[in-house]
Amino acid sequence: MLISPEMLERAGIKVEGKWDEWLPAVRIDSRLIEKGDLFWALKGENVDGNDFVPRAFESGAQIAAVSEDWATQNAGNLPEKTVLFTMPDTLVGMQRLAMEVRRSIGASTIALTGSNGKSMTKELLAASLSAIGVTTATRGNLNNHLGLPLTILNATGDEAFLVLEMGANHVGEIDLLCQIAHPEIGLITNIGDAHVGEFGGFEALQKAKGELFESIKDDGLAIVNLDDDRVVELATNVKRKSGYTLGLRHIPSDWTNPIYFGEIISQDEWSRVTMNIEGEQVKLQLVGAHWARAALAAVAVAMESGGDADAVVPALATVEALPGRGNIIELGEGVQLLNDSYNANVASIEAALLTLSRREGKKIAVIGDVMELGEFEEDEHRRIGRIPEMEQMDHLVFVGERMSWAAEETSFLGHPSVRSFIEADMVEIAEYVNTLLEPGAGVLVKGSRKVGLERVVDAIRKMR
Repeated sequence: MLISPEMLERAGIKVEGKWDEWLPAVRIDSRLIEKGDLFWALKGENVDGNDFVPRAFESGAQIAAVSEDWATQNAGNLPEKTVLFTMPDTLVGMQRLAMEVRRSIGASTIALTGSNGKSMTKELLAASLSAIGVTTATRGNLNNHLGLPLTILNATGDEAFLVLEMGANHVGEIDLLCQIAHPEIGLITNIGDAHVGEFGGFEALQKAKGELFESIKDDGLAIVNLDDDRVVELATNVKRKSGYTLGLRHIPSDWTNPIYFGEIISQDEWSRVTMNIEGEQVKLQLVGAHWARAALAAVAVAMESGGDADAVVPALATVEALPGRGNIIELGEGVQLLNDSYNANVASIEAALLTLSRREGKKIAVIGDVMELGEFEEDEHRRIGRIPEMEQMDHLVFVGERMSWAAEETSFLGHPSVRSFIEADMVEIAEYVNTLLEPGAGVLVKGSRKVGLERVVDAIRKMR
């Protein structure tokens, strides 16, 4: 993508060396550098990316973005014909340049946030919008103050649509991301308990997510989940908005804006839904009926962006689950494992248990600690133990110190098979789960990323 010297100047970036105004692929990990890339050196708590600039050039980098102080001391030691972007602070410089690039490419920018399901909703959005125009979306979980500008800088410049996922665990973070991205369309999937401890309570959490709607309230478009009262409340001051609903709640009496409707027609044994959206039928590959609302949100965004239902709805059928976010693993003899080990909060655990409860055969749930709940962690983990679908599980396996509270609750309620592992090795947990398996059984593995339950999944697979 071509960028002008004026864009660099406005971002506070100077160029040292001969540069052709072409912005190559930008990477922040020197180990991933390929020939011709731009290595952007960022300083972290424990590592200074500037220290890896020589390695990046050895690996074929064409340009390195470095701090002015580092360049003053080290530029003379670099190979000839190297090009440096220098700036006082490389993080600020990257964010400012991303802001300039975002303005220059002219793509319609859609930003999404929420407590649950952001990444898979992003994939559904990208699929539906790709049916009507060139689309670039956030890759993986690059949804923070580093990942979002990186996504923008790696755009091709030919996009009709830019889909940017926004994550946060403190008030003010989404506001910063919106300043960089300046979205025209905003989507808040839902407001739940994710990171509530980091925010310091539900009110602050709701306010933080609401920063997205605040950023577009005057000239942008909000896509509103009418089935979530907190999201509806956040949209109150937005001038332009459209809603979507599966009809699970009453539409607000004062709602006079466009509404998109969806209906679940049927579900298979893993609650993969066939649904009707705006007169078009589609079967989702994603496990769990809760993805029906995310699919509907994606269609609402695409249709508000000029797409037709007959083009954007069928595109949803191409979306598959990201690794660790609802993948079905066949273990032989009809045994299936639902690998949802990538992350968890209370609402997503409820949804996963509901999905498993609808399946035939023995049901085994392996549930790990939920992080970032702060002062609410005991209450929330005890609430997990009281989720009604727990009663339908044949065996409950809780992993982590916090989940011992959930184990106490389920045991108190009389569940016949509860096992709690606090400091056990993941292989030991897998060995125990393996003893519970019988032909046709279904296993759910779900927990926060820090628990590392993917190691339980890997160990079970090796045993089978």
